[in-house]
Amino acid sequence: MQSVPRSRVVLVLSLVLLSGSLAVFGTVTGITSATTAATDYEFTIENGALVETSGGTNETLVADLRTVQRITITNLDTSPVVQTTAREPPELTRPQRKQAKQIVTREEAITDTLATPTDAVYTMRPIPIAIPSDRAAVSGADPDTTWGRFVAADESAFTVQNGTASGTVVINRTDPQRSDERALVVVEPINQDVRYSIVVDLQNETIDAFVRLRGTPA
Repeated sequence: MQSVPRSRVVLVLSLVLLSGSLAVFGTVTGITSATTAATDYEFTIENGALVETSGGTNETLVADLRTVQRITITNLDTSPVVQTTAREPPELTRPQRKQAKQIVTREEAITDTLATPTDAVYTMRPIPIAIPSDRAAVSGADPDTTWGRFVAADESAFTVQNGTASGTVVINRTDPQRSDERALVVVEPINQDVRYSIVVDLQNETIDAFVRLRGTPA
């Protein structure tokens, strides 16, 4: 877990102690804001960040919610602590990984590049249903793209609940529904300046999208 600096949680304590309760205003899909009845302090999710607002001043508590699975605010009645739990990349099942690798290693461009399938590093991830195959393939081709690109960071991605312990509030991520039929496979041949990003159809054992990224020679 990563703790938010104490200077950023002082207002969280004021938020709870001045009102006595935390009111949550949201939709059926997630949180839009958390505020109090007795003060103008407010928590909102804005542009992928968790922001506290009071007196017309904004304070960013968590800058990039795409990397966060859970935010926990504890010890509200003594010494408050805000902690974040990192979001781990989702994984395919072992049979899905085996099938996805078999599909890509039958592709002519891959067989022409690799002497054997073991001459490459394979990274495989499930794809959210809402993400088109071509977008997933383009994102996978970029080595600087994180898996967080495939998840939402707006208010629809989170819900708020009281923690099991007194004086605790938990903001949980609601993960998007993942496709059981598609998978993203990134193939990085060893000692070669090329990268393949492939979306495979596990049901039909075909390729939905294919992107090759060739780097700049040294």
